[in-house]
Amino acid sequence: MKTPLNGNFLPWALLALILTSCGGGTGGTGSGGDTPTDSVSIGVMTKGSVIVNGVRYEDTTANISIDDTPKTAADLRDGMVVRVVGTVNADGINGTAQQVEAQIEVRGLVSSVNASANPQSFVVSGQTVLIDDLTVLDGVTAPISNTLVGILVEVHGLRDGTDRIRATRIEANPGQMGDSTVDEIRGVVNGGVGTNPISFNLGSQAVNVVGGAVIAPTGASYQNGSVVEVHCTLRPSCTPGGIFQASRIEVESAEDSGSQPGSGQRFEAEGLISGFTAHPGNFSVAGTPVTTTGSTRFQGGIATDLANNVKVEAEGTWNGSRLVASKSEFKRTVIRLQGVVTVSTAPSFVLTITGAGAVTVEADSLTSGDFAGGAVPPVAPGCVQVRGQRKAGGGVVVTAGEIRASCSSSDRHFVQAPVEAEVPEINITLLGFLLDVGNPTDNPPYKDVNDQPITRTVFFNTVTAATTNAGGSVPGTLVKVIFNDGLTTVRQVEIED
Repeated sequence: MKTPLNGNFLPWALLALILTSCGGGTGGTGSGGDTPTDSVSIGVMTKGSVIVNGVRYEDTTANISIDDTPKTAADLRDGMVVRVVGTVNADGINGTAQQVEAQIEVRGLVSSVNASANPQSFVVSGQTVLIDDLTVLDGVTAPISNTLVGILVEVHGLRDGTDRIRATRIEANPGQMGDSTVDEIRGVVNGGVGTNPISFNLGSQAVNVVGGAVIAPTGASYQNGSVVEVHCTLRPSCTPGGIFQASRIEVESAEDSGSQPGSGQRFEAEGLISGFTAHPGNFSVAGTPVTTTGSTRFQGGIATDLANNVKVEAEGTWNGSRLVASKSEFKRTVIRLQGVVTVSTAPSFVLTITGAGAVTVEADSLTSGDFAGGAVPPVAPGCVQVRGQRKAGGGVVVTAGEIRASCSSSDRHFVQAPVEAEVPEINITLLGFLLDVGNPTDNPPYKDVNDQPITRTVFFNTVTAATTNAGGSVPGTLVKVIFNDGLTTVRQVEIED
């Protein structure tokens, strides 16, 4: 698999799609009725057989590889970033894989560990790897420590705007690696001179091309801006003086030249946003150029949640140079909260929302806003707003992406989260809080996704609770519940996706 990197466009990356799926496998059918539709999907997989972007692909007859090394279905693991070529059934949630390719970002010996950082990180072959609550660890124990130094690891993940790897899987079992005998870095060439430079950088990592190095495929060339994989067979001397010694360079655009998108084709690209300035507008999703318009729909968040390093799936049509998004789905549903800080002990604090309850909020070095880089607001009567995601592992804990010392909606407390359960015409559950939304006091009491008034019956008929799809978890409808000033009663309820 050849996955795009931020700031760079690979032709086949735009084939990241599920032609029949309109919601990551939650609906939509192909134009061929019951006939399976050809598809290519790129994303972080879970087993079962292979579940990617909400579609379960049967993999028993697929050609499978990890980092270009032939493997079997048993070798595919949770957290791998994979490219699946196959067909999707008319139901939009089942398919058959013809080819499954898993791609790594870096493989080598860990050189340093930042065990005290939040989130924790380590360095391998000059690449900074970040670990979060969704990172799948195999042969590595969390929290990590300096004992990881010198250990061979293989990392799957997504690059952020500063070229760090947000790890989705860290593999420390050599028998499960693509090729445990070779060190490797995948990245974007910079700092080189001319075509096929013998020295260049991948991010901040200096690379030297050793004599007799192989460039693959035959006849391919690379230059600044090319996405390449560099391999070293000289372990343990792959980085003398901190310079990676490349004995093989694989040029991804040349390897995947046959995977050109067609104008008007529907595509899906999953990854971290980079180059974002405004919506509607242009930015990139894992290197794929994306355009949002006034007609773009959002799921799992709202337009104002778009930001750099936010993970999304952009779905739409390729216009010859960009993916024009008809839909943008936030891969981790965006939680929004407004309340007051009642306990504050860095790196976490307790936000109390009158009408709902207390939520533990954790900040880290990736948190932005008025309290950035791991800082937390003090206990105070003033309103605080939090944007983040619910932390995996149970409990009501939100990891803050942004913390603001000012609020919207006239400082009224609110909670915005996916519906976990509902009792029609009476209540819904958000973030584990059972909320009576049967009689909001505002006029209108309920609003739909277009901010238009709806009735209570229409609201409850529209929202759905969390469920499973193709063996994967599917969040419920995103809903915002606003409370009356200083009271536990509900003022207004809005559907946000």
